[in-house]
Amino acid sequence: MENCKKVLKLNIFQESACYKKPFSFKAAETYPLPPYSTIKGLFHRVIDADKYHSMGVSVQGNFENKFNNFQTIYFYKSDTITTMPMNVHQLFNINLIIHVSAEEELLHRIYDGFYNLGEAVSVGRREDLARIDNIEFITAKQIDVDDEDNDAIIIKNPIYIPKNQISDDIDGINYRINNWYDKVNDMRNWHKTDVLYANNDQQIESGLVWVEENNPKEVMFFSD
Repeated sequence: MENCKKVLKLNIFQESACYKKPFSFKAAETYPLPPYSTIKGLFHRVIDADKYHSMGVSVQGNFENKFNNFQTIYFYKSDTITTMPMNVHQLFNINLIIHVSAEEELLHRIYDGFYNLGEAVSVGRREDLARIDNIEFITAKQIDVDDEDNDAIIIKNPIYIPKNQISDDIDGINYRINNWYDKVNDMRNWHKTDVLYANNDQQIESGLVWVEENNPKEVMFFSD
């Protein structure tokens, strides 16, 4: 019997964005995709959450190009505000595919939240505006690629894959990205996930993989 679950799928377009890496000071460097924490932060903002809600997110997508932009950055310390120009790395013409796995009641809150949101959507920085092109409920099913009845899965878009969910034959770039946080003495204690930013057009030839039931070529790897 196949393992299936209901998930929420979003297609998001951004003309430009910077998914800033922590501790990049000389220049605001960007991740190639928004980290899990950015996507989860968006969903928590949409439902006006006052506490953390557990969810798994799969983040994939592509962009047309990169460009550099000089911007004035403000630094706040006590009563002093200083500014300096900084080179900001930005992505251009971004198409994101986001899948969310959570309790069904929470998925419906997120879905309804987007339709009743009283402000513009942004992904990344506040100024990185986003357009929600599609939001829908779909069924995800887990398949065993090792089963002789299943073909190898082709990665269609660059995607974050948690390192504990992949074999050694997938190429990409290693990142340790923020996932979620709790507060310790009013300080954010970030829980991070080691991921591979996997290139597209690669084959997954073994293991358990989530795919869309009605579109088995659309693969998903959910954050822990």
